Amino acid sequence: MLKLMIVDDELWIREGLRQTVDWTAHGIEWIGEAEDGRAALALLEKNVPDIVISDIRMPSMDGMELLEEAKRRGIDTKVILISGFSDFFYAQKAVKLGAFDYILKPIEEQALLDIVDRCAAEIRKQRQAFNRMEALTDLVRESVPLAKQKHLELCLSRPTAAHELQPVWKALGIDLDPERLVVLSAVVHDWGERGLNESGCALLRYALGNLMEEIFTEAGLRALACPLNEHEMADAALMVSSCRTRPDRLAPDAGGEQIFVVADRAVKRALQVLGIRISIGVSGPGERNQLFFAFREALTYNAHYFIHGASRVYGPTAEGYAAAPPPFAASGAKQAAPDEAAQAAAKSEVLDTAWTNRMIHAMMLLDEKRLSSLLDEQTKLLREWVKQSSALAVRTEMNLYIGLLLTKWQELCKGKEHFKPLAVTHQMKLQLYRCPLREWKQTVMNAFLVKNPSSIGLGQKRSIDKALRYIHDNFHLGISLNNVAETIYLNPSYFSRMFHEEVGEPLSKYLIRIRISKAKELLEQTSLKIYEIADLVGYKDFRHFVKTFKDWEGMTPAQYRNYGA
Repeated sequence: MLKLMIVDDELWIREGLRQTVDWTAHGIEWIGEAEDGRAALALLEKNVPDIVISDIRMPSMDGMELLEEAKRRGIDTKVILISGFSDFFYAQKAVKLGAFDYILKPIEEQALLDIVDRCAAEIRKQRQAFNRMEALTDLVRESVPLAKQKHLELCLSRPTAAHELQPVWKALGIDLDPERLVVLSAVVHDWGERGLNESGCALLRYALGNLMEEIFTEAGLRALACPLNEHEMADAALMVSSCRTRPDRLAPDAGGEQIFVVADRAVKRALQVLGIRISIGVSGPGERNQLFFAFREALTYNAHYFIHGASRVYGPTAEGYAAAPPPFAASGAKQAAPDEAAQAAAKSEVLDTAWTNRMIHAMMLLDEKRLSSLLDEQTKLLREWVKQSSALAVRTEMNLYIGLLLTKWQELCKGKEHFKPLAVTHQMKLQLYRCPLREWKQTVMNAFLVKNPSSIGLGQKRSIDKALRYIHDNFHLGISLNNVAETIYLNPSYFSRMFHEEVGEPLSKYLIRIRISKAKELLEQTSLKIYEIADLVGYKDFRHFVKTFKDWEGMTPAQYRNYGA
């Protein structure tokens, strides 16, 4: 409903307009009337109507003065003026000053309603346009960060000319120094519990980018982060420049010591806040049209985690990296040619198909000792390969090798009831793709053996023991058969049969037994409300808890607390 006010010094006109017109039928609500402009202005300050119908000639303050004063005070209302014939040209002037329209006396009801309906239609149209603009503004506000992210991904994926970047940066509001930028690449080595599925990884990459951006901003630098969900060698990237008002923040030496101090802080904060272990590679400074080459440099430096370990910062002024990467700019200068024959020989030994088959064979035969020996030898070969090549090249080839290894493993697991190839493959990728060389052997052993205890001769009992520990630790979380089977990497139907055989009852019944036992303990030893106890033992539905408790114990929880205990 739109709101309407009448302003006229003649009472009979005000009463006539109020009583004879069915304003509600036109979507109009009558909210008040005034005898002159001054009284109307006081009402306008308290409750702004959408439409004001006002006489032009009134004592104290006339309609024209009311119109001008309302406009001066920023009161958003449409004014329709009532004019005598002698005021006709006066009314036309008022319309030019912002009045919506005018109507001549004597007032004809239908003529007035036509004007009011037209005014109401315009107000509604303006509001719809405003709402669309608000929605568009919200959409732009929400999409700009995504657009920045996509643009940064593009800059990092291919060389880009300076003339292409300037208008885009201006449109997106990227406030970085275009002539002095540093690029950082971050790799996650240990994802923690939240990184056990693809959505968890994507969320952590986004959080990592935000965290890095925040830390560098706190240090007085400008930063723009970008999570990388599809990149093989990095999980997040960051562009950093000095504030235009504080150019000293980015030191003139390669990379700037300030960058390394803050990057090290980001490594520590990622572990503290997000529970993930990362390494960061830092490029030297350059211009925005060199972002692609800067990112390649940051990746090259960061690949040295494969040799020197995780939770570190690698770059042109950081200690501990193995070999200088290619120059930052695309200058075309060539480095000394590596010993390509030695590289090829080292690579061939590590990626030898026969060697891979021996590893797979040891895994499928459950031969932990044999697999351990093969991995020891492979680790030595990897160290030799790194000496003949770059850490980035070796890491890239190793990712391809891991993909091949997992594909073969998955093919062999098909049809074997005690494996869940898809879930195992994803877990293995998370563990293997980012592990340093010093952790290679243990990571492979954990991925292919320890996390599939039923596959290395430890038997059903080992799997059931692990499942029981998980149940006792997590029964309050509303876990199910699928949850428990997932933790020991077994097919749910296979695990269900195995559990029943070993424990003597279905898992669902065992889980109820554990929950009811804990509920009885809380009923006896605490004064917690029954609905609180239900929640603590894994029942989100209070009524379901009461029914289950009664079915199990023959009495309700309240009766048990009062009499049964």
